[in-house]
Amino acid sequence: MIYAFLKLWVKWVIRIFFRKINIKGIENVSRDKALLIASNHPNGFVEPITMACLFPRPLHFLVRGDVFEKPGARYWMEKTNQIPIFRFKDGFENLRKNNKSIEISLKKLQEGESILIFVEGGTKAQKRLRPLQKGLSRIAFQVLEKDESLKLDILPVGLNYFDNRKFRSESILSVGEPMSANTYYEKYKNDVNGGIRTLTTDITAEIKKNVIHLDDLKDTDLLNNLLLLRKAMQNHSAIPIVKIEQLSLLADKAIADEINVRNEEEKKDWLAKSKSIIDQYGYKSLVNRYHSRNSLFMNTLLILVFALPAFVGLMINAIPFFGGRLIANVTAKKSIFFMSIWLTGFTIFSIVFYIIALIICCVIVGWFGFLILLGVPLFSMSMIWLDRWNEFQSQLSLGKKEHNATVDIKDLFKELNLKL
Repeated sequence: MIYAFLKLWVKWVIRIFFRKINIKGIENVSRDKALLIASNHPNGFVEPITMACLFPRPLHFLVRGDVFEKPGARYWMEKTNQIPIFRFKDGFENLRKNNKSIEISLKKLQEGESILIFVEGGTKAQKRLRPLQKGLSRIAFQVLEKDESLKLDILPVGLNYFDNRKFRSESILSVGEPMSANTYYEKYKNDVNGGIRTLTTDITAEIKKNVIHLDDLKDTDLLNNLLLLRKAMQNHSAIPIVKIEQLSLLADKAIADEINVRNEEEKKDWLAKSKSIIDQYGYKSLVNRYHSRNSLFMNTLLILVFALPAFVGLMINAIPFFGGRLIANVTAKKSIFFMSIWLTGFTIFSIVFYIIALIICCVIVGWFGFLILLGVPLFSMSMIWLDRWNEFQSQLSLGKKEHNATVDIKDLFKELNLKL
């Protein structure tokens, strides 16, 4: 019940925090088969929140066990389908608790449930797939040891972010084709370590197909520059925010793949040329340029017409929204967790806020108090209005240079033999 309610509410929340979420391969998610979901982990706990909302079936999660030790946390963690896994640094006594967690996981899979595991073993904001841990492969084979007749699939998933530190940015959720764990079981029975190693290697290859991957992190600035310039040339409507679309990932991956095969001199030249364009036209102007379908006149008209309802939506939600941000500012020890804490804080504060506000309003004005719930769609309107405002500023900033920006970006991508 709690999981279902939170899933519904957070579907709204992620549409507040992201300007666009492109989804590829969601049809690969089986609705009734035992699934081990193998995902990368580049953005704190935004990944489990996003997948829980967008996957067409309930998910269970293996998460850091130390979180369960905090006062009052265990109840809510269990109610939201989270299973604790302790690490070596949590101490031997806690490591012994993993036996129970593994038993719970095995039971869930035998019942045909799905379990999400972040197979990199930790979270880092990198545009690459880091080396995988072997825990998922071990769990898969342990399940099959208990029940060889069970049909168990492993689902490779990649989450990619344009800028995981930026509010109203873009993300891509890519779901690969399922892998049958059963086909690896014979090798495992003959050679335990070899079977685990082979399965882990193949999972790595399948996840990498769904991840924007750089071989060398020194090329991150170059990749970010080219992704920005490509996106500055795209035209997308403001809605729907969540969209089934595969071209974004394919185009972004193609850029990363091309960078991976170029020599240092070529990459140095690309970096200088892309940086020159960004410096000339302005990073902020280019970031806010994409998603533009409207003329300057139309944007001006939309901003004026929807300014009042957007302002009302912001005022209604100001306390939970900025309260969540304040908590993130105070508690996020690492920048990678800032957006996660802000999103989670806003989720909790907004639920509490609307419950209290609904009670107070209904006491004061009766059934008309339910009108306070209009704050939910109005806040969504506020975010779309904010996008239009930023786009409007970009159009003013670029002015007559907008055509020149288009020509320069097209020329650069043509020179680099990259598709926009």
